[in-house]
Amino acid sequence: MAVVAGIGRALLVAGVCALLVSIGVGPASADSASSGSDISVAQSLGDRELTIILRRVTSVPGPLRVDVVTHVGTAAGRLTLVATPTGVSAQSRQPAPGAPTAEAVVELGGTPGMYSATVRMDRAGPWELAVGDGTRVARIPFVVPAQVTSPPERLVYGGFLVAGVLLPVAVVIAIRARRSALALIPAAGMVAGVAVSVTAALLSASLPLPPQPGGQLDPTLDNVTDPYAVNQPLISDFSRPPVLLTVAGGPGRAEQPGDLDLRLIDAATGAPVDDLVVHDSALMHLLLVGPTGRLRHLHPIRIGPGRYQVHLVAPEAGQYALSAELARRGGGVQMIRAATGFTVSPGAATPDSASATVHLGGGDKSASTVIDGNQVTIRTTTPVAGSPTTITAEFGDSADLQPWLGMVGHLIMAGPLPDDPNIAVAVQNSPIWGHGHSMGPTSMQGMSDMPDMDMHGMDMTAPAASRGNMLMPPANGESAPDETVAAYGPDVPFTYTFPIAGRYRLWIQVERHYTVLTVPVVLDVAAGAQP
Repeated sequence: MAVVAGIGRALLVAGVCALLVSIGVGPASADSASSGSDISVAQSLGDRELTIILRRVTSVPGPLRVDVVTHVGTAAGRLTLVATPTGVSAQSRQPAPGAPTAEAVVELGGTPGMYSATVRMDRAGPWELAVGDGTRVARIPFVVPAQVTSPPERLVYGGFLVAGVLLPVAVVIAIRARRSALALIPAAGMVAGVAVSVTAALLSASLPLPPQPGGQLDPTLDNVTDPYAVNQPLISDFSRPPVLLTVAGGPGRAEQPGDLDLRLIDAATGAPVDDLVVHDSALMHLLLVGPTGRLRHLHPIRIGPGRYQVHLVAPEAGQYALSAELARRGGGVQMIRAATGFTVSPGAATPDSASATVHLGGGDKSASTVIDGNQVTIRTTTPVAGSPTTITAEFGDSADLQPWLGMVGHLIMAGPLPDDPNIAVAVQNSPIWGHGHSMGPTSMQGMSDMPDMDMHGMDMTAPAASRGNMLMPPANGESAPDETVAAYGPDVPFTYTFPIAGRYRLWIQVERHYTVLTVPVVLDVAAGAQP
């Protein structure tokens, strides 16, 4: 009996240890495919410049909240939302994709801000949200993630389940059986189950995630609901050919509206490109520069596979330079120039005024201007080719800037430019046309040397004396602050190394009081020392 009791006590201790291990050790968060975060997509829908935010879907069936942020000058009205599943699977028993399953209406008011509606998602997988204003429809692709249990998690749960079942079996055998040694059989199984669970939990953090549908792979119902299934040979190179851009239509005459049609073509196959991913809160960033140097930063709506459209009014006649910035799934960020831009015929229009342009360089390191009633001061270090140049824009004296397109500030540049009265022609042919970002200045002690993050390889480093807050990038599964958060600035620093000496056109963009402010800057970059 003493031997039996000893074995029973040993099994009880082992069971308690297994319970403690099960509480203290769990699967790492990297085991499962990320549930994703909010998706923010800027859309130039007709005359409205909107930011459409798709909040994360935590479970299906479940609600998808859609928030629409409007800006100053946005007309009140009604938007219709129609959600359509697009994923195809031979194993699915749900209704066939391609038919709308949820609809809602967003009533936009005359006051800039956020307006919301909710649509119901009935399945995981790829979807398309159609946003219509009664005349045009923007089609936004997105993915509703599934709640997936990874293989390491299955081993953890399965091992503890086996241990939990075998524990009372071993105790009963040890107490009642004539041969108490038989209890060692379920006890051994229990120990093996705990060992499998603990090993799987400890090793799971080092296991890589499978390719992510929507980010790396074309999403289907199958790979969204079971991303761990190996349905094809695994590859590590997800790159795709570059995109060719063709431009058609557009406003025919100055001050008259028109639709600019953009077609994206795969450079290798000639097929329509329909695998763009949301990059810097938009499927496409369209940059237009007019004859007198006015910049327009628009976000064309997707109207079909490889087809985008933007409605615009050209304020003046002449040639317009055009480039598009986009990210193809697995293909990285691309900035594509239209071969010749587009031309607008004369109409009843007056030329744009460029009187607010700030001119720096050649000894001038600071200048001020007024943009839409906002006092702006631009400061720069000595601009020399081949050396980092820090350009800081100061908007007022309070930290009330809003993040636009996920950033505190945007810097668009083109150059070096010749002395051409038609700035658009010079920009169209310039060797450098770039787009960089500022996450804002650092504000904590000891962080003056920490670079702000940028998505285009520009080192955005804040000066040590900068004031205000820095927009921190979101962690996995979290979401960045949206445009309702006015807590950044007033300093917005950019640091860039100009590779060639000459005269550059710069445009600095921020959002304040739901208005996007664009500050034009002319910067003369001096030649560096010869090696």
